[in-house]
Amino acid sequence: MSQASPEASFDALFVVSEISDETKEISLSSVQIFIYLACLLGLYDRKPVASWGYTFFSTPTSSPFSVELYNAVEFLKVRQLLASEEDRLVITEAGRKELDLWLQLGRFSDRVPYLRGSTGASAAMPVSSVEEGVAREPHLAKAQQLEVPQELLEDANLAQVYAQFAVLKRSLGSDIPDYMVPAVVWLSFLLEQTANAGK
Repeated sequence: MSQASPEASFDALFVVSEISDETKEISLSSVQIFIYLACLLGLYDRKPVASWGYTFFSTPTSSPFSVELYNAVEFLKVRQLLASEEDRLVITEAGRKELDLWLQLGRFSDRVPYLRGSTGASAAMPVSSVEEGVAREPHLAKAQQLEVPQELLEDANLAQVYAQFAVLKRSLGSDIPDYMVPAVVWLSFLLEQTANAGK
């Protein structure tokens, strides 16, 4: 995987594997959103953003967007571990075998719970609601309004997210079965906030 970020390649394979099936389609922009949400869930445990291994930007055409993730998906397609059908990404049989091998490596074990929590949210709410909720993340929402490319998830801009997660952690307790629970509760809160603001 020398031509692509190992973390981004693993994340892309994992998310496409978990989300894409006969009933749900996943595009590259959706992959970016689910992985961005997984990175945010790391903040729930106060993990430093830098530990995720790559960055996200807000751009006028796509938010959140990671160059490393885009390159990883292209690399996985060249290696025939992912295939694209129109705008939809699917994991190939070779991709599933590769992912199984990578899941056995300790290198990626720290990120799996957050990726699982992120993709698990799609079982409790439509993919479109997950995407809309993530778009309401305070810093991302402000960045999109400005329509100026900027890096996301910088510590100086995360105070509101940390405050929301602290309230969530007090409400849910620290003994949560998995990160799908805080993901769904938080996204539902952001969507409800937006709906109330529109009244």
